Amino acid sequence: MPCELGARAYLLKGMTSEELISTIRSVHSGKSYIPPAIAEKLAERVGTKELTLREFDVLEQIVHGKNNKEIAAELVISETTVKTHINRLLGKLGVTDRTQAATSAIQRGLVPLSRPR
Repeated sequence: MPCELGARAYLLKGMTSEELISTIRSVHSGKSYIPPAIAEKLAERVGTKELTLREFDVLEQIVHGKNNKEIAAELVISETTVKTHINRLLGKLGVTDRTQAATSAIQRGLVPLSRPR
């Protein structure tokens, strides 16, 4: 199945001809390739910022479509505190808005969809 509109490999300028050929063969056989140095940097960006338990609670409420006032009532905190948690979790997830946060949480398996509050 061909990859549609997506990169399957990341090539570096200094790759040897052997590495280039190996990468081409990998991609041709349906695999992806990211050089170890790039993979390490990506892992650092994704894995360094963990959400707090309260941020997970807020994120779960966002995924289930609740607004700030509803989240505040559900978690018995102020709307200002909800906004603070949202701003922090947006940064930690590397997204810019609630919709992206919900999508990212679902894609990463951070929030179960089956348990609305």
